[in-house]
Amino acid sequence: MKSTGVAVALLIGTIVLSSACGEQRAGKPKLILVLSIDQMRFDYLTRFNDLYKGGFRTLLDQGAIFSNANFRHAMTWTGPGHSVILSGRSPRHSGIVATAWYDPFLRRVVDAVEDPAHSPLGGEGSGASPVNFIGSTLGDVLKQQSPESRVVAVSLKDNSAILMAGPRGDAAYWYETSGGNFITSTYYMSKAPAWLENWNILRLADRYAGEQWTRLVEDEKLYEQYAGPDAIEGEWDRKDIVFPHSFQGTPPQEGFYEGVKRTPFSDNMVLSLSLRAMSAHQLGLDDSTDILAIGFSATDTVGHLYGAESQEIMDQLLRLDLILEELFQEVEAQVGLANTLVVLTSDHGVLPLVETLQTKGIEARRAHPQILEGAMEQALENRFPGVGGLIAHFARDTKNIHLDEEVMRRHQLEPREVESAIIDALLSTGLVEAVYTRSQLSSDEPSTDPYIELFRNSFFQPRSPHLSVLVKKYTYVEAYPGGTGHGTAYDYDRHVPIIFMGADIEPGSYPDPCGPQDIAPTLAQLLGFDYPREEDSRLLSEMIRSVN
Repeated sequence: MKSTGVAVALLIGTIVLSSACGEQRAGKPKLILVLSIDQMRFDYLTRFNDLYKGGFRTLLDQGAIFSNANFRHAMTWTGPGHSVILSGRSPRHSGIVATAWYDPFLRRVVDAVEDPAHSPLGGEGSGASPVNFIGSTLGDVLKQQSPESRVVAVSLKDNSAILMAGPRGDAAYWYETSGGNFITSTYYMSKAPAWLENWNILRLADRYAGEQWTRLVEDEKLYEQYAGPDAIEGEWDRKDIVFPHSFQGTPPQEGFYEGVKRTPFSDNMVLSLSLRAMSAHQLGLDDSTDILAIGFSATDTVGHLYGAESQEIMDQLLRLDLILEELFQEVEAQVGLANTLVVLTSDHGVLPLVETLQTKGIEARRAHPQILEGAMEQALENRFPGVGGLIAHFARDTKNIHLDEEVMRRHQLEPREVESAIIDALLSTGLVEAVYTRSQLSSDEPSTDPYIELFRNSFFQPRSPHLSVLVKKYTYVEAYPGGTGHGTAYDYDRHVPIIFMGADIEPGSYPDPCGPQDIAPTLAQLLGFDYPREEDSRLLSEMIRSVN
């Protein structure tokens, strides 16, 4: 859609938020606003710093910015990342080892938040809940301390909203492409609230039918300066890689609703629903601290398709800058930013586009997962002729491998011999850096391997694979012809922003190592109660002006 005069004015003008509630208050905040920008690399803050005039500008000028924040687990996927943000628990303790994992008893892949015991409310979709999450979140403990407190989460993705809301969350809302609605589930309430049904009647997604995604700023040279050329070989399907981008299909086709997710405008829908939820749940309007967690997911979908250095990702972030500005203005009007503690982070980073890395002289490679599959199948056939079905599941996204233990028992095979054959085959492809067995990851034996502790933090035996695979650095193994991804233990997937902004926060840059696991215990400290911490976590005390 074409940019409006207002949007351009916001982009080129500097906005300073004032507090309608007077001076900054001391004491507990009325609202904790948690913002998860899906797939946001830390360098997005620095690369486009000069262009931010809205919400990012406010955070950069008034927030405490932790420049060396990295996830401490290896499986950098949406599910584990969001499960950490408000729990402080690594996958080895929360059980959220991936966004989806293979269940050997059901003999199929299960989603991190799927729950057949509950039904969708507000529209078509699947039943979902935090039933697979083990433990408590900050919101759970807050509600024990203060029963009047409310915890609500909104996101384009179900696992983002549900895992940030936590087991005791009052509500979680997410988008479903089967009907183009935002829904919730019977885990949270017995029927869809009237305000949600009324919001869905607006059909915000349908309004993009026949429109185009154009650049927010008309100056194409600005995009070339900060992001390079428009069309980069290796983007998405290698066809639709030039502005403007059209919406495919028409509502109510599911393909159309899926297509909306691939544009910045999905964040506009999340903002609209979030503001409505904030008002409906009366968040931040009394003396009990409430939590509103919002997952903005368009950066992830755009990043997957066009890469971290594309004009599309630049445009997405400039548009998100305006969305965050509108959000802060509404929070100011309803609650007062002086009464609000804002936290911004991400669930993971992303590998730059392979072709972009190659132009910089970096040895990067794009490969098809069939190379790994073929090597394993051939090795097993050579080593154990006539024995089929040894691999119960090979996950093409995570590259992890579940073995069929029943087949091994039936043929009296030693699991270590089967594992050894597979490991040798994977390493022989030149695509794999390391492969970790369950025995290695369940052990606390010291190691000089720089990645093994990250994999141990991702390991939860009832759900983790027999073999956890780390592909080589700057290698993207995927069946799709273009785009890029994440999910590794490398710094480009683990390095994310952490920003705190509020009355008790000292603005500035903080370079000491930290990670998203530190967010929940630090928020608990600011709220005045204890919270269990992981052994490798810490409190971000250096930014706190005073502890109440």
